[in-house]
Amino acid sequence: MFSEDHAINSPVETDEIVAPQSVFMLSELIEAETLTRFEEVFSRLCDSTVTICDVQDNVPEHQKKNCKCLDFDITNYYAAPVTWNHHILGYVILKDNSPEENTREFVNLIAEILSTLCHQRSRIRQRVRELTAVYDLGGLFAGSHDLGAILNIASKRICDVMNVKAASIRLLDRNTGELVISGMHNLSDWYLSKGRIMLNDNPIDKTAFSGEVVYIEDARTDPRVRFPEHTRKEGLVSGLACPMTYRGNTVGILRIYSGKVQKFSKFDVELLRSVASQACGAIINSRLYKESKEAEEYTRNLKRAGQIQRRMIPSHSPEHSRVSFGQVYMPSLDVGGDFFDFLILPKGNIGLAIADVVGKGLPGALMMASVRSALRAHAKGIFNIDEIISQVNRHLCRDTLMSEFATLFYGVFSPHGSRFTYCNAGHNPPLLLRNGQFTSLDTGGMVIGVIPDTIFERAVLELQTGDVLVFYTDGVTEAMDYNDNLYSVDRLKQSILRYQSEPAATLANQLLWDVRRFAGLSRQTDDITIVIAKVA
Repeated sequence: MFSEDHAINSPVETDEIVAPQSVFMLSELIEAETLTRFEEVFSRLCDSTVTICDVQDNVPEHQKKNCKCLDFDITNYYAAPVTWNHHILGYVILKDNSPEENTREFVNLIAEILSTLCHQRSRIRQRVRELTAVYDLGGLFAGSHDLGAILNIASKRICDVMNVKAASIRLLDRNTGELVISGMHNLSDWYLSKGRIMLNDNPIDKTAFSGEVVYIEDARTDPRVRFPEHTRKEGLVSGLACPMTYRGNTVGILRIYSGKVQKFSKFDVELLRSVASQACGAIINSRLYKESKEAEEYTRNLKRAGQIQRRMIPSHSPEHSRVSFGQVYMPSLDVGGDFFDFLILPKGNIGLAIADVVGKGLPGALMMASVRSALRAHAKGIFNIDEIISQVNRHLCRDTLMSEFATLFYGVFSPHGSRFTYCNAGHNPPLLLRNGQFTSLDTGGMVIGVIPDTIFERAVLELQTGDVLVFYTDGVTEAMDYNDNLYSVDRLKQSILRYQSEPAATLANQLLWDVRRFAGLSRQTDDITIVIAKVA
């Protein structure tokens, strides 16, 4: 039973059974073969004919009405009722109008034994019915991702199994702290719209959310109930509030309501906990399913974005009378923050840009597209390279935060390949290999996208036959092996020297393979871009 003053929120252990909606007959609870066997045995023991029958069998009406154990006098018969839950299910009838006292006591004992057996059978049937419902709910939860539908079905089935009036399932919105109605049975829209249920303002739900099953003996007078008037008009009286917990994660509250004062057994509480746990598991799985679908859609969109971005990366090298080009581009994700570009300029000039924006993935790709579009727009109309970089810097400063910036190297090869004019805005200095010696192309200024009025410088490099120019991003020199050793600029120089006689395209691929051999099976964490220019 439960505490009368609600000082205890969980039930004391009891085996009390709630009466079913219909009354059984004796033969429905005990098989006919068993009853026949009882009749034969008891007839021999009583040395008289003993009949066991349903209450609806052919027993005289005056017997049924006056049949009271040890307190009646009926001609030719002695009958003891088989009862269960204050209902007469049948009779044990002895064809003897005046049996001895011991015989009468024996017949009464037989009726009591049958009554106890009926009680046990009915309880077993009820338990089987309840466990079958739990099993069926498990299959329902496992087979559907329509959360609203399955929670409504679960609410109805728990009402049917526990013989209660109504049920509701409220899930916690962790952003607002509100318990939002997500499933219900036999509750009116008027009642459900009574007001917001905030977890921290509702002592019953708050206690339940901590892990207890809270008993409400009479919601009409319970001071913990926040909307008693609505509760009275809805016809709700006793109830249980059960936490919906699965593997330590509580997501909401399952409530059941009866239309009368009702006590619940320990088995009722455990049954409710089991259904609540299953429903919680279904909710979590539904959310995970939804998140997985969203993740799949995001991945598909990311792949599409990567395909679009790759169309921005030159698929082949431009033709030049004296300079040959080669390039490799390997993003670490579907989309990347590295980019390079060739610009076909007036009078046979060819521009070459390589950049690395802060961040990876989609944010990096969006910044890369912004830098690329700004560079292309300004490179067509401005002659001085340092001014082009200044305009791109101002553009990026307008569109980004202080923490969002990019490194950019931009240079222009003259029509006859005798001159290379460039500006380096904080990028990894490209390497010029000439006569076995390396020179870094570092003239320019700081990264772009931070200070709008940054001043940049340009430099002019007179090209010679046999010059090799290597442009790269930090994904090359910062690649790591399993011992966290960096590939480094020194290893890059050694690789350039090893393959300097190869054509530009082959040289670019060989440099990439040297980086890969160094890193081994270590995961690539940064984009890799390499562009080669060889002067004939």
